[in-house]
Amino acid sequence: MSVEKENIAALEKKLMYHFKRKSLLRMSLTHRSYAHESSQDNMENNERLEFLGDSVLDLVISHLLMERYPNNSEGFLSKCLASLINEKTLAKMARSMQLGETLILGKGELLTGGRNKDSILADAFEAIIGAIYLDGGLKPAFKVIKKQFLPLIDGNIQFIDYKTQLQEIAQQAHRVIPNYKLLNQSGKDHERVFEISVIINGKVMGRGKGKNKKEAEQRAAKLALDKIAKKPAKKKRRSKSQS
Repeated sequence: MSVEKENIAALEKKLMYHFKRKSLLRMSLTHRSYAHESSQDNMENNERLEFLGDSVLDLVISHLLMERYPNNSEGFLSKCLASLINEKTLAKMARSMQLGETLILGKGELLTGGRNKDSILADAFEAIIGAIYLDGGLKPAFKVIKKQFLPLIDGNIQFIDYKTQLQEIAQQAHRVIPNYKLLNQSGKDHERVFEISVIINGKVMGRGKGKNKKEAEQRAAKLALDKIAKKPAKKKRRSKSQS
């Protein structure tokens, strides 16, 4: 097996998707620099697939955010979406699956470190999503995107502003602003641990710990949001005129 085939097989394994049409996968990995230098007439590069993949990512991640945060505003969801679908994040995803090793680049890009450029990696990641969509449809594309992005959506405390999210809900439901109270701080100067509670209408809704106050507040806010999400909605009483 050639090095190229080995790299592609390894990429499919990381994606957990096996292409039926290998030509689509190859196209998704072909940068315009290679196509321009090729002697083959009208060789296709990954720009059209990148365009499609961007739209598929937008749709699927919007769907995942709507599911994960059912009570949040359009503004909050838009901020989350922008934090996920950007060059830096997509390039990081590409590096995690060693996508650079499989890219088909022109000599100029190879000499200038094209395999590790954020812009080229991010574009190739979007192109691969577009290729999966064309090869297998929305279902496998959804599965691949969910596998890659759900850990970010659920677990990255720095990516989501839970305090802003909680404040929006508290103001809408109770017309109050959450209050944060420092409960404890321990550890040596370089290993401080802060514990903070968040209070809404006099009730403690969550307690969080972190290496600084900001992180502890974010964790407390997340626990409060989880508690609110689990709380069953109150049924409206029917008036006598309705009975």
